[in-house]
Amino acid sequence: MFIDQIITEIWKPVTKQYKEAYEAAKKLSAEELYERHIASEMKYFPYIGVNMNYIDTCGCPYRMAGGQLSGCSMCDYQSELAKRQGSLLALREMSPALYAKAVKQGFINSRGENAKSNVIENVSGYDSLDHSEVPEELCEELFREDIFEDAPFIYNVEARASTVTEERLKSFKKSVANRKRVSIDFGVEVSDEWIRNEWLNKSVTNAQIQDAVELLHKNKFKAVGNVLFGVPGLTEEQMIEVFVNSVLWMDSIGIDKIVIHVLNRKQYTLQGYIYQKLRNDEELLEKGLVQGEHTGLPWVFSVIRGLEKLYRKKSDIFKKAVVTRVDVNFNSISNKICYNEAEGEESNKYIDYINGLALNNKYDTLKEMVETIKQDTAYKAYEALLEKQKKCGSFADTFKLMGKKLAQCVGGDNWETLYSEFEIPEKFMQERGNKNE
Repeated sequence: MFIDQIITEIWKPVTKQYKEAYEAAKKLSAEELYERHIASEMKYFPYIGVNMNYIDTCGCPYRMAGGQLSGCSMCDYQSELAKRQGSLLALREMSPALYAKAVKQGFINSRGENAKSNVIENVSGYDSLDHSEVPEELCEELFREDIFEDAPFIYNVEARASTVTEERLKSFKKSVANRKRVSIDFGVEVSDEWIRNEWLNKSVTNAQIQDAVELLHKNKFKAVGNVLFGVPGLTEEQMIEVFVNSVLWMDSIGIDKIVIHVLNRKQYTLQGYIYQKLRNDEELLEKGLVQGEHTGLPWVFSVIRGLEKLYRKKSDIFKKAVVTRVDVNFNSISNKICYNEAEGEESNKYIDYINGLALNNKYDTLKEMVETIKQDTAYKAYEALLEKQKKCGSFADTFKLMGKKLAQCVGGDNWETLYSEFEIPEKFMQERGNKNE
């Protein structure tokens, strides 16, 4: 598949590190590997009302499938952890029991014995329903035994919609039987299946997402869906359109909570690669698809406009939808966050406004804020960008151009062969997504 080849190429340096660490670890005993890892600390990010506990596992099973690291194109939650995860994979294969104890010890090293809980505790690997990452032994250590002094109001774990099955839910339920409120969090990203799978490389269908929601409800779990604001390589208006449509679709299929993630830029992502290789491309500059240092990130003005458009479409949507923090330190991998014409105070005041919405619920101020940003001196540059991006045409035109540029970067002399695999559906041929509302 076209996009998978692109992402596999992007991740080649990390794949090398991962494999070397794995092969070296296989020469040691399980006991030696266990001793190596019990001093590690889990990545832990405390926020008001929720703690994010990223347990130290052998890594994302989907990204590692097939022996070459690839996976979701917009995601990089593990590049800086590749060596450790390669070593942990060897331990997982040798002794699931010692692997489970090592992962739990990482939690204890970070949070302490009998940790004091927050209202919501996210205790999760990349896919907590995939036994290749979270075997039964680890479920036993983390979820059946009490790792908190007092149980959190909500226990949250992360998974993929494609691994939400009746069998796995029943198995997992045995581990969390004493938890009254458990939510399972999975990535929807966008409602359009082609964008999700052929551009974001997610490999999850709409049918799988709908089935996951039904199964979660049937088994008394809450369904939490993640959605992106910002798709790598699209125009600002196209990003807004995809975002609004996606949230409304997620609401229509009964997802209990919708978590909005604003696209950031990390090195081993599609947006990061576009920045590294194409940020000064003349044709893309002319059409506003790259913007020098700003490449790969939405403008904060677009985020505010997108949220306001969503509020106009369905004002009560924010009873279940929430925006995660726009923050360079939000997760375990260094990232670049969105801004307007320039970074700093002028952009930060709008980022603070967005971050405040999750706490004050003042979504009814969005209309007023849209009028406020129009008076900002940076808004003229933003309007000039929107005008430039109208040259991109339809979604199909935009994807064709970006796909061609990526193929030329990755495919070398054989780029046309690679590009020929990139098939765009007819539905994207119509002119849309670049009209300023």
